[in-house]
Amino acid sequence: MAYTAPTPADLKMRYPAFAAVGDAVIQYWLDDALRFVTDCWIEDDRAAAMMAYAAHQMAMNGLGGGIAGDLPAGLTRFRSGAMDVAFSDAAAARSAAGGYGATRYGQEFALLQRRSKGGARLVGCPARPCWPLP
Repeated sequence: MAYTAPTPADLKMRYPAFAAVGDAVIQYWLDDALRFVTDCWIEDDRAAAMMAYAAHQMAMNGLGGGIAGDLPAGLTRFRSGAMDVAFSDAAAARSAAGGYGATRYGQEFALLQRRSKGGARLVGCPARPCWPLP
């Protein structure tokens, strides 16, 4: 199956919290994702990673928020009259730390990134004395 770049409509379908965000804004963030998601990624993960990265950046910039967006993550208490909201300490710490852990979209991007990029890789070389030089 050939890779097809995601469109703003694809992102809105995957993440309904961004339904009210304009297509031009979403396309900007999808284009920005190309700096991080390249053709060396697992092909089946590329579109999902681009959308997750774009959604993370939009959420970090205040777009797509609200109850349908990222608010419920870590919510431990909610009252309506006089508004009393409480978040778990772990969720507050993740958000304060920033990075990909600050949003559920960033967490998804980090998971896809680990799958495609992995960690450090070691390459074995034959043992050969370095000194004295031949």
